Amino acid sequence: MTLTEQFQTLPKLLKVREVADFTGTHERTVRRWIRDGRLGAVEHPSGLRVPRRSLWRFLGLDFSLSA
Repeated sequence: MTLTEQFQTLPKLLKVREVADFTGTHERTVRRWIRDGRLGAVEHPSGLRVPRRSLWRFLGLDFSLSA
């Protein structure tokens, strides 16, 4: 599966747990990235959500996406 296909299959807003699973890290690490301003997140009625575009940008993969 290409990076673009992976990007398209992710939900538009990811839960902290989903980001942790995708990056192979712990939820606390993801929350630290958000708190430090390194990873963008939005408040959602059921908790923090990370836009998939923010995750891709954080991982340095934004350049590979055209949309």
